[in-house]
Amino acid sequence: MSTGSPPGRQLATTTLLPPDREILIELLGLHARVLQRMPWVEALLVLGMAFFMYPFIPAPLFVEWGILTVGVETVRAIYATWVLRRASLIDPRRTHLTFMLLAVASGGAVGTGAILFMSRLPILDQALFGAILFAMPAAGVAVSQSSRYIVAAYAFSMLIPACAVWMILHPSQAVALAVLMVLYCGVIILAAADCDRLLLRSAIMRSERDRLIRDLEQRNAEVRTAMAAAEQSAQARARVLAAASHDLRQPLHALSVYTAVLAANPAPEALREVASNIDQIVRSLGSLLHGLLDLSRLSTGHYALERRTLALDKVIGAVCAEFQRAAAAQGLELIVNIEPLQTVGDPVAVARIARNLLDNALKYTERGSIKVGVTFNPSAGERPVILSVADTGKGIPAGEHSKIFEEFYQLDNPGRDRSKGVGLGLTIVQRLCELSGAQVSVRSEPGRGTCFQVSFPGVVSEPEPGEPNPKVDADVSLRGVRVCLVDDEIDILRSMGHLLNAWGMESALTDSVAGAERIFRERGKPDLLITDLRLGKGEHGADLAVRMRRQFGSFPVLIITGETSSAALREANERGFKLLQKPVVAETLREAIVAELTAR
Repeated sequence: MSTGSPPGRQLATTTLLPPDREILIELLGLHARVLQRMPWVEALLVLGMAFFMYPFIPAPLFVEWGILTVGVETVRAIYATWVLRRASLIDPRRTHLTFMLLAVASGGAVGTGAILFMSRLPILDQALFGAILFAMPAAGVAVSQSSRYIVAAYAFSMLIPACAVWMILHPSQAVALAVLMVLYCGVIILAAADCDRLLLRSAIMRSERDRLIRDLEQRNAEVRTAMAAAEQSAQARARVLAAASHDLRQPLHALSVYTAVLAANPAPEALREVASNIDQIVRSLGSLLHGLLDLSRLSTGHYALERRTLALDKVIGAVCAEFQRAAAAQGLELIVNIEPLQTVGDPVAVARIARNLLDNALKYTERGSIKVGVTFNPSAGERPVILSVADTGKGIPAGEHSKIFEEFYQLDNPGRDRSKGVGLGLTIVQRLCELSGAQVSVRSEPGRGTCFQVSFPGVVSEPEPGEPNPKVDADVSLRGVRVCLVDDEIDILRSMGHLLNAWGMESALTDSVAGAERIFRERGKPDLLITDLRLGKGEHGADLAVRMRRQFGSFPVLIITGETSSAALREANERGFKLLQKPVVAETLREAIVAELTAR
């Protein structure tokens, strides 16, 4: 067993790095398996010697020697069996040293026969006995599995006493015998060393082959997993595309019909109904688009979460306040039981999770109540803070529990009724939970309602200061408010101008940065600047706002954008500007305008 091979582990060359532990254990195992057979081999050898020695050697002495040699080999075999049973736990260096010491004992036991028997034998039998002793170290090369150290220990411990007795009996051959012994031992040790390197190379090549096979199997498993995931993703995209196509075509068709109705100059009563229907269609389209954009960002890893300590009771309480009026309008009781607990997460994501669950409960509950709770469950492990939203709706069959988190999947809505949403709310809840380290679960029985639970990690540190945004009174009059509106899309610019004028605001419209700068120079700073984020010719709405503030002083800024990339949105947020994503419904826009005006 080589313990000091030259460096350079290139299998195509003659040099090798010292073998690693696994290869050493493998080679030691080969040696141990051979040693398990050696007691029988040694017993047969002793019986063979008895045939030509028995006339000259006292039987008791020969039997004692035979028991000694076979006993030593039996000890080696027992130790070898122990090594094989504990192969993964042994120290290969120490085990190799033990094998060397046992080889010394085995060779010494055989060599003792020369001391005991050589002088009692006739010259020819002495020569035969010496030949047998000289042949045994050569056989030891195979027994030791070519370990030069074990071979040397076995050969010298056997031949030194045998040669010493021969030199005493035949002094005239002492020098020649000493030289012969040294040369012979050198040859078998060199042969063992060459075989050692070959065996080691074979073991390393086999180890590398096995390692490559394992790596290949692992890569194949990873490829199969990736292919399965890709196929599942492709099926999900196809399902999303089919559902989105339907949910986009239907309202767009309705809008084209209502446009024709408006062009026909309908009566005032019909006009109000058409306007209300168009408003509902646009809201549904906006909801669908926002859901698709959020789902895309969550699926591609572009949704950047903020992680900070937050008061969960305040975030959930603010969301519940938003739904009080809607619940009352449906005749439902919204029961809120929130403990003052804290978690680590993104307040926007947490609020979105709660909002989607509440919205889902409202859509599928016709009578009764909706209970929202935030409690602490110490037996929940790493996520002891539990948000629960329970309703008294129709419930969900057990076989549908996993399907409700799929994109566009809706129970009891085969006609795709837009009043029940688009089927992305629970999907977004699940993706946000996966992204933020929370867990969502559902308990439900048909006819007995549904309870969604989201488990968050709990913390004991104080939350960062800051209260939820107060409710804005959107009924505040905007008459006479001067606003500069900048957007490079002419249709958006015109429609926004009409809406702002309908609210009584004095709007100055422009589709370029140069036009905005001219409005500021001619009219002074406005009461409010509303600008798109990405303007034409590489201009940036946030840069425009910063530059105008530097020249004309501070004024409120509201940015409305169709950008979805985290980098662009983060850039605007870092500058402290209020940001809305297109499409924006009128109520949300008005609330944002009032909030910006009243904040100063």
